[in-house]
Amino acid sequence: MATQKEEIAKLVNTLRTWQKIEDDSIRNSSEILKKTENPLIHLIMEIIRQDSAMHKRVQQLIIDHFEKKPISITPEELLSFWNMVEEHDEIEKKTIKLAEEAMNETTSNLARYLLEYLMTDEKKHDMLLSEMEKIKKGMYPYGGI
Repeated sequence: MATQKEEIAKLVNTLRTWQKIEDDSIRNSSEILKKTENPLIHLIMEIIRQDSAMHKRVQQLIIDHFEKKPISITPEELLSFWNMVEEHDEIEKKTIKLAEEAMNETTSNLARYLLEYLMTDEKKHDMLLSEMEKIKKGMYPYGGI
C-alpha cells in the first residue's frame, strides 16, 4: 500500500504529464487557427485553446496545493462573499433556462450545436457553484479544504 506521500507524488506526476498534453492542445489549436478563416472553426479552436489554458491553471493549483502551500479558507472568509455566490448561481440557472428555450426555438443544426455548447458550459458553472456549497457545509472553524 502506497504512503500518502507516494500517492501525492504520483498524482503530481500525472498532472504534470497532463499539463504537457494541454500544451500540445494549445499549440495544435493555434496552428489550426492559422490555417483557416472560417468563423466557426476559429470559434471552436479558440474555445479549446482557452479551455486547455484553464485546465493547466487548475492542474497547477492542485500541484501547488501539495508542493507549495495547502489551500484553505476560513468560514468567515467564505461567509464574506457567500451571498454573492448564491446570486451568481441564480444567474447561471437563468442562463441554462434561456439556453434550453433557445434550443427549443430552432431547428438549425449550427445554432443547436453552439447552443448545446453554451448550455453545457452554463451547467458546468452551475455545478462548480453548487459543489462550493458542499465545501461550505463541510467546514468547521478554520478548517482546510
